[in-house]
Amino acid sequence: MVHASVPADPRIRRQADALLAAGYEVDLFALRDRGQAAEELADGLRIVRLPVRRRFGSFVGHLAEYLAFTGAATLRLTREHRRRRYAVVQVASLPDFLAFAASALKLAGVPLILDLHEDMPAFFEDRFHSPALRPLRPLIGGLTRASAAMADAILTVHGPLRELSLARGVSPDKVTVVMNSADDRLFDPARHARRPFMEDGELRLMHHSSLQRIYGLPVAIEAVAQLRDELESRLDVYGDGPYRPEIEEEIERLGVGERVALHGRAPLEELPGLLAGADLAIVPSLPEPYMQYSLSTKLLEAVAMGVPVIASDLATFRAHFSDAAIRYVPGGDPRALGVAIRESAADPSGTARQAAEARRQAEPYAWSIQAGRYLEVVDRLADRPRR
Repeated sequence: MVHASVPADPRIRRQADALLAAGYEVDLFALRDRGQAAEELADGLRIVRLPVRRRFGSFVGHLAEYLAFTGAATLRLTREHRRRRYAVVQVASLPDFLAFAASALKLAGVPLILDLHEDMPAFFEDRFHSPALRPLRPLIGGLTRASAAMADAILTVHGPLRELSLARGVSPDKVTVVMNSADDRLFDPARHARRPFMEDGELRLMHHSSLQRIYGLPVAIEAVAQLRDELESRLDVYGDGPYRPEIEEEIERLGVGERVALHGRAPLEELPGLLAGADLAIVPSLPEPYMQYSLSTKLLEAVAMGVPVIASDLATFRAHFSDAAIRYVPGGDPRALGVAIRESAADPSGTARQAAEARRQAEPYAWSIQAGRYLEVVDRLADRPRR
């Protein structure tokens, strides 16, 4: 179960592929966007879309949508179990309390996996700053702990998030790190010729993400504006989201419409080729508490494709890559980012060494390895011997 669009969520797609390849039958319960079928069979995966779609903005909107999806998932999952007899249920966050949709199955002895994509208390603290909502923080923390206690196994997308679960009292043998890695079948540099660095004299920068405030895209736009008189450069942005109007206003304010292009959301299958055509990938996430527990999948995708990365100096990034692999800059500082871009452009060989070192350090994070860890957890709970 996942409160997300399918097949858009790449982690869910990779996990489903791994399960199907291992011989499992998989039903996936997800949101239903406009124009999507209520149910379909896609490459062996049965997708059940519930009559809820993403439309929230305010805290009340978030909560109402989460509760509506949890209620719909509870009814449909319980009904389907009578017919399908599920061996394991997996719930992806956010919200963590979606785990309670599996209560009836849990009482019937079906094991539950909670897959933590993000930290729910940090998410709500970042998104909702109103003093009137502060009394709800203990409730959100309590729901997080209750959801973890209900689960038979917990997956986290990286080590720092696992440590946070342990600090909240979860037993270490209950938590397994299964990283949200780039799919190495898709993000394969051997399948896409890399553009020679600044071959036409222009530095091509790329940023791809959901357009949210916390991902700091205006910082990159201001850095490009500062460099326009000394470096021929272009920033291509792939993605969409609620922060797009503010980003468009920033592009117009700085007068960089000819240097910054918003292309909208690109299909996952197109991203490897787009990355191969870039000289540098920019990950300018803001240095806020919520981001200290976020490891950008976009960073991992750029590294997988051999693209040099300039990223904000965040604890989770540093937990996975050293200074030799990623060019770190203070988050939220457009001047520092501009300096890093200029120096990277002036040192092609050093920038290439950095990209190669990042790929070397990312080898243990490959999805082929992470999928094995994932299947070990599922097989154990399903009481199925590994082949």
